[in-house]
Amino acid sequence: MQQSKTPENGSSVEEEFDAVRQTLAHLTQSLRGLEDEVMAGDAASVREASKLLSDIRTWSRLAIEMEARFEERRKQQAGIVDGYALDLIEARRTIGCRLARLRRCCREGQVSG
Repeated sequence: MQQSKTPENGSSVEEEFDAVRQTLAHLTQSLRGLEDEVMAGDAASVREASKLLSDIRTWSRLAIEMEARFEERRKQQAGIVDGYALDLIEARRTIGCRLARLRRCCREGQVSG
């Protein structure tokens, strides 16, 4: 995978994305640890679980946004615009073939006017 450095601190986008994933996994694990206490009706655990759920939502949203930005940057680096990649070599070849056909037709007088 290509490492893209961020201008702020020099770390790669992949490293930052992995850090968000790890944080999200840690929060989820903490929530699972509170599950039995919440089921028992412990009020403090319910409040803590509620806060953890809020944090998980926030970090999940951040992960989704980062993934979208990462994908957009990858497409931009690959030269993909609006979902299409521009293949200049193929375009040049196609144009060359069309020009050759036009030249051939012009020499033979077959171009309709």
